[in-house]
Amino acid sequence: MFGVTALALDRSVDIVVILAGTRLSLWRQTYERLADQLDSGIENAAKANQRILCPAPGVALSGVSTSLQDTYRLSTAQVRRKLNQNRPLIVVAMKQTNHLYALGNALRSSVFGAVEELERPVHMLVLDDEADDGSVLDAAVEAEQDPLSPSLKQIPRAIADLWDPRSTEAPSNLFATYVGYTATPQANLLQEDHNPLAPRDFVISLRTPLDVGHPVDTTRTDVAKSSTYPEPTGMDNFYTGGEVYYRRGASAGLCVELTADEDDDLGEAIRAFLVSGAIRLHRAGGVLGPHSITDLGFSTREDAIAESPSPHSMLFHPSAEIGRHFKGAEDVLLWAGIDDRTKAREHLESGNAYLPNVLIAKMRSEEPLWEKWIDRYRESSSEITTQFNIINPREIPDWSIVKEILETEIIPGTRVSVVNSDPAADDRPEYKPSFNSVDGQWHAARDLSTIFVSGNVMARGLTLEGMSTALFQRGSNTPLADTQMQMQRWFGYRGKHIELCRLFAGRSQLDLFKAYHDIDEAIRISTSEAMAGEAPSPVMLHGLEFLATGKIANLGRTPLCPSSKPFITLINSGQEPDPNVDLVAELFTSRSSSDVIVGRSKRGRALDETVSLTEAADLLGSLVFDAYHPGIDHRLAELWRHVQSRVSAVHALPNGTQFYAAPSSLAGDASTVRQDCPYAIPAYFRLWDACLTRPVRGLFVTGAPSDIWSMADLRAKQSYQPRFTVGIRYGSGSPINDGRLANLGFEILATNKKVRENNTLGNEWGANDPDAGPLDYRGDQFFDYYHRREPVPMLTSGAPWRPEGSAGQILFYVNQHPGQPHPAVAVGICIPAGGPEQFAATRAGITGKP
Repeated sequence: MFGVTALALDRSVDIVVILAGTRLSLWRQTYERLADQLDSGIENAAKANQRILCPAPGVALSGVSTSLQDTYRLSTAQVRRKLNQNRPLIVVAMKQTNHLYALGNALRSSVFGAVEELERPVHMLVLDDEADDGSVLDAAVEAEQDPLSPSLKQIPRAIADLWDPRSTEAPSNLFATYVGYTATPQANLLQEDHNPLAPRDFVISLRTPLDVGHPVDTTRTDVAKSSTYPEPTGMDNFYTGGEVYYRRGASAGLCVELTADEDDDLGEAIRAFLVSGAIRLHRAGGVLGPHSITDLGFSTREDAIAESPSPHSMLFHPSAEIGRHFKGAEDVLLWAGIDDRTKAREHLESGNAYLPNVLIAKMRSEEPLWEKWIDRYRESSSEITTQFNIINPREIPDWSIVKEILETEIIPGTRVSVVNSDPAADDRPEYKPSFNSVDGQWHAARDLSTIFVSGNVMARGLTLEGMSTALFQRGSNTPLADTQMQMQRWFGYRGKHIELCRLFAGRSQLDLFKAYHDIDEAIRISTSEAMAGEAPSPVMLHGLEFLATGKIANLGRTPLCPSSKPFITLINSGQEPDPNVDLVAELFTSRSSSDVIVGRSKRGRALDETVSLTEAADLLGSLVFDAYHPGIDHRLAELWRHVQSRVSAVHALPNGTQFYAAPSSLAGDASTVRQDCPYAIPAYFRLWDACLTRPVRGLFVTGAPSDIWSMADLRAKQSYQPRFTVGIRYGSGSPINDGRLANLGFEILATNKKVRENNTLGNEWGANDPDAGPLDYRGDQFFDYYHRREPVPMLTSGAPWRPEGSAGQILFYVNQHPGQPHPAVAVGICIPAGGPEQFAATRAGITGKP
């Protein structure tokens, strides 16, 4: 974001507004970073002459309470002078309505007039950090409300008012660009254009450094892109996100499953954190430890930084409830040896809640529990070396060395801190030296080794430097992908010590985190693939056990799989010869078949050989319907194009491959696409076939919705891929006595399924008799089992899938009522479990909306 700001300023953008989150701590963190990275140097007259920075550093960082009018106050004369000199105005604003209104008033009263006086275009860039937090409008919630109602969400409107105010006319020569940044774009892309901030012009996925991906080429926009790019400087500068924690670092044990004992889990996590801190301090060499440096003073800020160790942090996330955070911090201190909860609370309230020295004695009494982390970290180092092709494993010192550092530096130098919205909590982590006006010296940062206890405040961009250990004990009855992805503070640039990192969480929560990451990667891949063309509109995905977001009301799920037993109810009228009759006749003419007899009744006919997924797709894709020609210019086709792009991103598909290929009308008038579109079934079979050789992201597994396709054993998937029995089910009607079906060498009795006026069947599979005896007929869904003389499985509404590895079936019905000139073909399909699945998030009332 600051890089874009710098580029904009280089290109003489006049006004840059950075919206720095909805919380005070995040606002100040962003302001400090801007001051360090973009506006560095001593604040003096020469620097002030180069720009206007609002609020002034003395206002934004002092901690002294000021009115918002004073916080965002701008001098009209100064603004006029700077704009005339082509000097920029840079604003860092908190994304809260009162802050935004105060800034808007300042712009209208002190800036707009100066803009109007200029005889040139004035350009304004608004950068929205955490753009899915506060900046999203839910049209379903706000529908039919008075536009002036105070219950309407005001933040998006207050942001738009910065350049297009509702109360007055903006200068005609003011041109504004709004860019939102977020790690979780689900709500932004699902909202409707009702929101003035809804993305309309472009969506870009920022890539992260790893050891895989397409190399960076800044000179071309038409080349293939990937979600990561190869970082030439190696592991130290890798972004260690979900790909490292949940996939490639799995063998390194970066994720640790919690037990049923919360106290044991807490102790294990703290020991892991403290031991890793000692190892990191040993590796650093030549710097002071967090205990030794605590009371020292330095003559310069640079000296304090040079002598300080890198920050080392742990996050303990016990609950979303604020009160539980203080109890969790007390639990840490009680585990460390403080006598009772009252003393632990007093210790916390002192502001210097360092671990008690009695923990050293406790450590000595249970050394094996601490020392085993040495072996675990060595194993992790070895695995990371293998996974990422590092030449030499990173050093893990012997226990005797680690123990001494624990006793002298890490245990006495580690503090416990509660960070949440409670006034009694710490405002935010402090990682920079502070100047003490009393002794006139600089002192090391406060949080060089800290156990932070927190909740939702950590879900929004607040950085924990040197994060190595996370204990995530909370769960959720209604998990949301965007919310819980934001909580994962353990992601970051931790390549220098990734083998020392650990995430402690419950098994169900770890499974959710893996699924969140897989879907996030699918969105990033889809966006990256589309960036070379027009502005992409990526598909947002749910899981079966979680939603993409809770910020948009009435979201639905659109699956890819057409169900375990889809029945194509669309049928031709029979007033003209049905081309699908010729399709069935050709199939049974060219291949051998045999009768299907149950008891003494002939139920139909089936091909003796099964067909593959691609053969089944070609067969079903050849069906033609007189009154249905949707083409490929609609939302369902767009959904399939997104899926195909993700498949192709793993490994290119053969030229001309089209998963979804519905016919278009020769007359040019496309049919309205059906929710149960018959051409989605062959598209699904083509997808399944392609996925057998590709670990495609964002897909789950039918029949086992917690399984992730990209982590499946593809060899097993290939061996279990289904083949399909193709049959004709006889009915109780008259024999088919004309046309190609009358000359197959066996007699077909027509079915008499009811046909509605819109050429759809009134009934589908028919009754299923679970009590059918050995000589009785269970139902058409099991027609192929009788053909193969196999036991019929007991499927239930709760478990409707045929087992993975089972055969599927395609069952044709030749329907003809008395007086109907020509027979017409209907078809039902049974699909086994084990195939790919996704759940696209759809807005209320919009079927298949990506």
